[in-house]
Amino acid sequence: MTLRKWDSEDGEKQRKCIDEVITRIEDIDGSVGVIAAQDIIDIVTENLAPEIYNKGLRDAKKLLVTKFSDIESELDLLEQS
Repeated sequence: MTLRKWDSEDGEKQRKCIDEVITRIEDIDGSVGVIAAQDIIDIVTENLAPEIYNKGLRDAKKLLVTKFSDIESELDLLEQS
């Protein structure tokens, strides 16, 4: 099976997600198979993964800016006259 860019390399997590989708759909509607559950996960992941990834990058960038600012302030305090 070819991995898509949004596939998890952790097969156990992916299987857990599929099982949860199946359970939820069965709770609502009746029954669903593994292929249908995987299709649902693919649709959601394909559409939301870039947004989630980009939010993670923005959060990391914000953290780095704060840390670099702190370091800059500490370096300024070390400056001798």
